[in-house]
Amino acid sequence: MRGLCFASAAFLMMTKFASAERFEEVTVGVPVSSVANAEAWYLDFFGHDTEVLRPVPGVVEFNIAPGFWFQIFETNDPQPSAATVRFLVDDIGVSQAEWAEVGIKTGEPVHVPDVVTFTEFSDPDGNPLGLYDLP
Repeated sequence: MRGLCFASAAFLMMTKFASAERFEEVTVGVPVSSVANAEAWYLDFFGHDTEVLRPVPGVVEFNIAPGFWFQIFETNDPQPSAATVRFLVDDIGVSQAEWAEVGIKTGEPVHVPDVVTFTEFSDPDGNPLGLYDLP
């Protein structure tokens, strides 16, 4: 009987996990030296109409796409993130021109025919970012 109860409980737990969606949201966080300076830069990058949360002092989160939050967090000795966060845009040339107007340089485009056009650049704290558009 004990084995049957254990097997039933195990089956119910597996069924619950198997039917649950894996993730509902994703948050990517990068370290910055000044959350105030970084918030201003990222608002220029993401747009001033972006939803912003400040859950605790030293942390700011930007809702930049459905279910995707980009988080900056202040640290005394920020080391740039090792991961590059890339953003899909409709037209890389138009997007770059818009960011250039607010002083954000987004790198030189690299074009891979019939595959992708992309750029690589960094935020003021050296966190690697990129843009890409698809044919």
